[in-house]
Amino acid sequence: MTLYSHRLSRRSSGTINQNTQQIITFLLGEEWFALPIDAIQKVVQLGKVYGDPQRKGISLTHYQGQELLVIDVARRIFGIEILSSHQNTEQTRFLLIIHNKNHEIVGLPIDSPPSILRVPESAFIPLPDIYLTQGNIHCISSTLIQVNEQQSFFLLDVGQLIPVNSYPLASRKS
Repeated sequence: MTLYSHRLSRRSSGTINQNTQQIITFLLGEEWFALPIDAIQKVVQLGKVYGDPQRKGISLTHYQGQELLVIDVARRIFGIEILSSHQNTEQTRFLLIIHNKNHEIVGLPIDSPPSILRVPESAFIPLPDIYLTQGNIHCISSTLIQVNEQQSFFLLDVGQLIPVNSYPLASRKS
């Protein structure tokens, strides 16, 4: 019995246990983005959105007996409206319901189903400072998640997506 335990401990001592984090990933335009799973309250199918006649990217939807603020995440990130495939087809859209540090919630519409990934902490790579100041993608943290040579995700900063106390409707009940 001792010999078996010794072999097992030798075999497991060669593996490195690395801390991992769960993220939610989704595609916007041609770029992949991620949010920490603890920032996500729920993912639901996007219902009717209204109250944005001038297409500024801030609208409302009805969610669990209250009006929920919906922020056009693509407009916040890229600074422009992205024409997505949902405008030409009856494709199902999704709503990421996220919360900030004050537990104010907003919905972020996305066109593709989100995925959950567990990534090692070593996959979190700092972005160059020049990209953060001169890049054309907004609301990202200073971190890129590099899963492999082919796949990278921009980690979004929830505080930049929904600044604290800037959207009073986000937590008001009807």
